[in-house]
Amino acid sequence: MKHNSIGMFLLFPFVLCAFSAFSQHQNPSREIASYSFEIYKQLHQYPELGKREFKTAQLIKSELQKIGYTDFYDVPDLPTCIIAALDTKNQGPAIAFRADIDARPGKENTGLPYSSKVDTVTHSCGHDAHTSILLGTAKYLYSQKETLKGKIYFIFQPAEETPGGAEDIVGSGILTKLKIKNIYALHTSPKLPVGTVIASPGYFMAGSNLFTVQIAGKGSHAATPFEGSDIPLLTSQMVELISAIPSRRMNVAMRPCVISVTMIECGSSTALNILPTTAVIKGTIRSFEQVDTSLPGQASIKEILIKEITALCALRGATTKIEITKAAPPTYNNEKLFNAMIPELSKSFSGTFDLSPVKWMYAEDFSYYSDVVPCFYFGLGISKDKLGNENTHTNEFAIHPDALIFGIELFCDIAMINK
Repeated sequence: MKHNSIGMFLLFPFVLCAFSAFSQHQNPSREIASYSFEIYKQLHQYPELGKREFKTAQLIKSELQKIGYTDFYDVPDLPTCIIAALDTKNQGPAIAFRADIDARPGKENTGLPYSSKVDTVTHSCGHDAHTSILLGTAKYLYSQKETLKGKIYFIFQPAEETPGGAEDIVGSGILTKLKIKNIYALHTSPKLPVGTVIASPGYFMAGSNLFTVQIAGKGSHAATPFEGSDIPLLTSQMVELISAIPSRRMNVAMRPCVISVTMIECGSSTALNILPTTAVIKGTIRSFEQVDTSLPGQASIKEILIKEITALCALRGATTKIEITKAAPPTYNNEKLFNAMIPELSKSFSGTFDLSPVKWMYAEDFSYYSDVVPCFYFGLGISKDKLGNENTHTNEFAIHPDALIFGIELFCDIAMINK
């Protein structure tokens, strides 16, 4: 693949302004940023869903091989996972950087010249940025391997948006096999200015749990709702009840939690004069505690949810079945690693660190790594001019290209400090 860095900067002058501070910093150059942006545009235009990222994985491996990488590791049941190794031949610890590579269902509505060419799939969570940043990092560090120590692994992980990505990698035992000491990752952060990186120690992102509430009761004619369970009304009351549980049934200041209803199905008849007999409510629970674990003197989130829902259904003569499925646990930034790295990174990073205490209610399967290896997870600012202000998982989500170089620099600084 040919990269015309001069042409790219003529077409995209806004990329240049990220480098004034960077030019004084002996780290990745304009060519690396140009390379990363070209990769980003390719990935952005041809997104693929979780565990189907075959062309994406092929591109990643091809680029790594062009750079000079020869050592790759497979993960059983994850054919699109790419793990590449940089052996510096110098004694030192093994660390890893991780990027997720999958996209999401949806139709992009950004108007960018490199918008998704797949009508039903879009990179609306920034994984294409994560991947291009990691490839840029791999390219630069390869050129500097004589100055580095230890082994550096680059994990290009599939299926962050669907079950099985990080969990399967951890379950495969590959991290233990490779003796990885620490793992680092970042995520695009809308509304955070380009050049700013946000991080805090301890729990950084919430865990995710999914719930399904099935309601069954007595139907009736619409003219006589008092003769049945009035399932539509009960369902609407249930949505309000569930959404209010964190603020009305828990000490949300001490137990941060959000319960959101995201799907409602009520009845199957097309007749408008019939009140149905069934309904289904689905949604997600975000918290920093295990949903089924009681705290001293306080019921678990699961216990509270079941008690409140069952009581409301009983008032209407309806029955309910509640299922709660655990997804990703909370993401934890190792405090010892945080305290060791931040002072060093602050000396070398040309951007700005925002170290304000933060607990995001977003969830990330990077948490599976942080459960078994000391990890550090960052939020990378992507907002500049009119780009990077729309939230993730929206059709208008986009990043400002100037953000890429700061992600590459951050990772490269970490690798340099590792020596």
